[in-house]
Amino acid sequence: MQIPENHRLIESAHHFRRLFEASQDGILVLNFEDGKIEDANPFITDLLGFTRAELIGKELWEIGAIVDKEAALASFAVLKKHGYVRYNNLPLQSKAGKLLNVEFISNIYDLDHHSIIQCLIRDIAKQKEAEQALADYKDAVSVSFEEMAGAFSALIEKRDSYTAGHQVRVSRLAVAIGQELKLEPHVIDGIRFASKIHDIGKMAVPTEILTKPDALNTFEMAMLRNHAQAGYDVVKGMRFPWPVAQMILQHHERLDGSGYPNQLRDGDIIYEARVIAVADTVEAMTGRRPYRATPGLEVALEIIKAGSGTIFDAGIVNACIKVFADGFQFDGGLPPKSHEAEHL
Repeated sequence: MQIPENHRLIESAHHFRRLFEASQDGILVLNFEDGKIEDANPFITDLLGFTRAELIGKELWEIGAIVDKEAALASFAVLKKHGYVRYNNLPLQSKAGKLLNVEFISNIYDLDHHSIIQCLIRDIAKQKEAEQALADYKDAVSVSFEEMAGAFSALIEKRDSYTAGHQVRVSRLAVAIGQELKLEPHVIDGIRFASKIHDIGKMAVPTEILTKPDALNTFEMAMLRNHAQAGYDVVKGMRFPWPVAQMILQHHERLDGSGYPNQLRDGDIIYEARVIAVADTVEAMTGRRPYRATPGLEVALEIIKAGSGTIFDAGIVNACIKVFADGFQFDGGLPPKSHEAEHL
């Protein structure tokens, strides 16, 4: 037997009403002409603390639910013109004066040959709490990485005070280069951390070699150069959100294969290690050594410029020169003695 059309309409209306009443999002139905509330479901009355009777016939800004009345009126005009408006984080105010963060979506519908406005209001308090918890966690992790880098530097400094300060200065320059290159913030964070501990492998180098006032012999140079591999071995088992171990291992590799410890070439050297390589070279050339006069910044920049495209990444070299042209300076005075520049 065929169901009469009016019965289907009634059944459909009842079905809609059940969904309307049971929805876990707030729903308001507004008059198209004046924006006054014509219906409200239980969720929104519970959320705002108003009874349905207190809402019907009122405007949201009239009962104080909308914090910014002028902005609400402007949005209402936009809604009537375009038929849709959405706010991802709109502050509403409950009857008790509590501010609520909600997602607010309004659409215009035709119902029985006249237009109505339906507002979907989703409480995002838990979402905001989760976002804040995630942000707090990321901050805590960031602080932990900084503290870890500081601990490593302090440990190294007990054996060689130059190395710890050198790593901090290299980190500052490497970050400045990364920013000039407009690298992603996450990538820059990795460069900042890895460059602060890029010489951690020097813990395996005898102190008398690190602080020797004369030029190193072939055997001593080999022991010093082993610090890149030794540093890699220290951190390779640690889990970081960046390729820290590879940055440490490769920061003395060169595009033409003349670097160490593995004589990698061009595409085999990760980009972050190339950034640290340039910053490391420049910083090492600006310090005083007991066995030679200080080359200085001008010479250091000429050296990387001469190796641009063959030894060092050309784009990184250009960025390094640019940051110094823009006024970059290393912190503090001249660094203590070290053989760092001798084995570049």
